[in-house]
Amino acid sequence: MIVALGLALLGAQDVIGEDIVVTGRARPLQVSVQLDSKRRVRACAIARSSGDESFDRLTCETVAACSREPDRSRKAIQACTQTQMTAIINDQFGANANQ
Repeated sequence: MIVALGLALLGAQDVIGEDIVVTGRARPLQVSVQLDSKRRVRACAIARSSGDESFDRLTCETVAACSREPDRSRKAIQACTQTQMTAIINDQFGANANQ
């Protein structure tokens, strides 16, 4: 959230040729899921929030989507979620960085 605010403020800068670095630290996110007998997500809850409610909700949605993949092992769901969330973050910051 701090980073998003910082990036929004960067758009208002009129200085050309200067690099401005905005840093922030996300809090560790911990997700708790309940799987049904077919290993699909039945319930998802945030055990420890990242501090951004929309990011937390997106993470649960991503875990649920990954649980619908053919390999539904815990390791596969975790790997899928990590890959998808990394891509989402990269897309989000890549789009903001070019504005």
